[in-house]
Amino acid sequence: MSEQSKVPPALLLRHLAFVMRASRALYVGAQLGVADILAAGPMSSGEIAAQAGTDAPTMRRLLRALVAQGVFEEEAPDLFRLNPAGDLLRNDALASQRAGVLFTAGDLRWQLWSDLFECVRTGEAAIERTFGKNVFERHAENAEESALFNQAMASFSAALVPPLIAAYDFAAFRYIADVGGGTGRLLAGILSANPNVRGVLFDLPNVVSAALPLLEASGVAARCKIEGGSFFEDVPAGADAYLLRAVLHDWDDERAIAILANCRRAMTGEATLLIVECVMPERAEQGKMADAYLLDLEMLVNTPGGRERTAAEFTSILEAAKFCVTRIVPTTTPVCLIEARPL
Repeated sequence: MSEQSKVPPALLLRHLAFVMRASRALYVGAQLGVADILAAGPMSSGEIAAQAGTDAPTMRRLLRALVAQGVFEEEAPDLFRLNPAGDLLRNDALASQRAGVLFTAGDLRWQLWSDLFECVRTGEAAIERTFGKNVFERHAENAEESALFNQAMASFSAALVPPLIAAYDFAAFRYIADVGGGTGRLLAGILSANPNVRGVLFDLPNVVSAALPLLEASGVAARCKIEGGSFFEDVPAGADAYLLRAVLHDWDDERAIAILANCRRAMTGEATLLIVECVMPERAEQGKMADAYLLDLEMLVNTPGGRERTAAEFTSILEAAKFCVTRIVPTTTPVCLIEARPL
């Protein structure tokens, strides 16, 4: 029995109704840079408030709430310090999650999720109804949003690198094409762990233009080409592995199949397709993969027909694009690696 199922039903509903409070408190703490301030050592709420430019008594109230949620620690009355979760909110932390928090709990998401009722009623994305364009078109026109999105995706990818490398042998390949790979955080991690492997990072030109500093900092720039383009037109040829991480869940089946078909055309018969995404159970159960089901609603709100898929649904779109699934490799995260080969 899960911990959630032990909670009395009335308290469970109250907790779910008020999850927004914790999300917004976390966002404000990240936006104010509290973790970067505390990197210098334990401080009082007044000292933190002075550096953050906020009201001191109110800062203490915010910090106590975050401590209770497991972010930061109060080691003595009104003396706060970093803990492992708080440390990941630092801008300069290895595998920092600050951008991910700002992106996920920020004002744009707040606005779009407030329209979930209409999304469920109509089946249409909130972002298209609100702005008249899909999320990728909006990012292309808004440099600040695009930069935050890319940083957030990089932070999410950074958290996936160790579990993926532990679960799957990427050393079996000579040349990996990361299709829709953003600024290259996942590919950089794979190449760092496999010094005999080369790669090509492929995404929209405005996205990959920011990739070089990350690849250089990871020490893999000499082994990684950068190419800009659209995976709805074509993808780089010549790789023996094609990696799609959190790409297909952004699109409806028709467009997901189009992406897969373009990968298929670029591949030789010996190449391998690697899809890194959540694989949903056929039946929902309390306390299991709750984050993945909420991510599925995130796709409803924010993407043009995107969704999380079951193994059967992945098999269906893969077969439509002339692939067969060879195995599904679990990781220590909710994400799996689906390995497929051309038919």
